Amino acid sequence: MSLEGVIAELNKKYKKIINEGVVYEPAERIPFSSPNLNYMTYGGLPQGRIVEFAGEEGGGKTTTALDVIKNAQNMFPDKKAVYVDVERTFDPEWAERLGVDVDSLVLVTPEEQTAEQIFEITKQIVETGEVSVCVLDSLGAMVSAQAYAKTIEDKTYGGISMALTLFSKEMIPICARTKCVLIGINQMREDMNSPYGGLTTPGGKAWRHNCSVRMQFSKSDYIDEKGVVVSRNVENPAGHFVKVLLVKSKVCQLDRKIGYFTLRYLDGIDYVYDTIELAIKVGCIHASGAWYTIVDPDTGEMLTYEGKDLKFQGRAKLRDFLQSYNDCYDALNQRVLARIV
Repeated sequence: MSLEGVIAELNKKYKKIINEGVVYEPAERIPFSSPNLNYMTYGGLPQGRIVEFAGEEGGGKTTTALDVIKNAQNMFPDKKAVYVDVERTFDPEWAERLGVDVDSLVLVTPEEQTAEQIFEITKQIVETGEVSVCVLDSLGAMVSAQAYAKTIEDKTYGGISMALTLFSKEMIPICARTKCVLIGINQMREDMNSPYGGLTTPGGKAWRHNCSVRMQFSKSDYIDEKGVVVSRNVENPAGHFVKVLLVKSKVCQLDRKIGYFTLRYLDGIDYVYDTIELAIKVGCIHASGAWYTIVDPDTGEMLTYEGKDLKFQGRAKLRDFLQSYNDCYDALNQRVLARIV
């Protein structure tokens, strides 16, 4: 039989899985609120893929996941966002402060369900095709059926690795078909298998291979109300910088591996401050000493607003101005976006 005949027969048997020629269809992305994270990932998280957020405690993983949920709710009002709260630590007040519509959020709160049961629940929910983003918080808090069946004195090997391996393999085609972003929040643990120590994530290697994007979060410098770095021993910090490492990406280049965004404890992600940081990087704002000037990135000419030069002494004054004049911020943000994607 000829190749053409074989292809026709296989397509009839397996519902047309073989095509001649490749048609490039770029995946629509769900952006972050932080311009720096959008810069790193070339626009955000791709639909229909599995993503891992890993890192130390207090690093900003859950906050970033809730931020993605907020943006998904705005982009796809006809679909639902799902949050599987394995750790039972979901804070609706903080989620609302970040902009999440908690009234339409589907919250799953497992009690004594095993990891296998939680994965099956998640699979059935996503298979409906009515979910834009699903967050599992967290993989490290799940307990396998094998571990449930043993006493506290018994040793359990493998953890949830086998269940997570099967689950992630099943979810790859389901997410692709339903265009759902599956975010697994993971913890960092001591690597007991390495003679040199170091950190690793629980769940086995297959999960990491099946993730299209893997990001690691860690807490960086503390800041005050004006965004100035302060000592780690300060009594009342206003927030901190979050360091993000893009460990793996199958959907964009890895030439922007490390980035930072600003997390304020009262307001969430400070997208204005981060826009300023990125605007300096791409040439939309010129920084000289304590002076910041908004310029035309193509000509370098200083811009004006209502007849006044857009030149400010101190980053705090520039941030206050952009927060007060939304049209100026939007114009600056559009110029930055045009140069980063």
